[in-house]
Amino acid sequence: MHKKIRERYLVSSVCVVAIVFISGCMAHTQHQYPTADVPTSEPAYLTKVKTAATEQIVSKASIIMMQEGKPRELQAGSNGFTCLISPDGTPLCADQNALDWMKAVRERTDPPDRIGFIYMLAGDTGTTNHHPHQRETRLHWVQTGPHVMVVGPRVREMVGYSRTLDVADPKQPYSMFPGLPYEHLMLPTQ
Repeated sequence: MHKKIRERYLVSSVCVVAIVFISGCMAHTQHQYPTADVPTSEPAYLTKVKTAATEQIVSKASIIMMQEGKPRELQAGSNGFTCLISPDGTPLCADQNALDWMKAVRERTDPPDRIGFIYMLAGDTGTTNHHPHQRETRLHWVQTGPHVMVVGPRVREMVGYSRTLDVADPKQPYSMFPGLPYEHLMLPTQ
């Protein structure tokens, strides 16, 4: 009797493991990158921006929506992260250091000498790995699935990451904008 129970338990355990493995693989193969769309209605914006990070991060983050060039707060936060949808349609959540880094990139100034962290768990809409201000060239184009980013000048000192312009496998960690002041680490999560 105990032998049959153990066999059933073993078969059940193997089935559960197989289902979890297959589900994980299916979720990975079914990943869809975000669209370039930046929703203009609050409900649609909130739905999209909440794909940027885990619920534990988003639920306590500030959520802002740009309207007529000015940020409008849709949710007050308490964890130091701000979530938004970038102009290219990528949902993200960033800490204050990363927001300051993003501002430096946008304004073409030297980035602050602080490490920042950005969640992009919905993936990105793709960009050139050549230079952050030459997206339209599509040189060394790369699109990354779900990932987190570590930003700041000290990233250039970190070793063990691919620093080639042509990213061979965006599912492996790599450096974006290698050799530039805006170099940062891309760390895929799948």
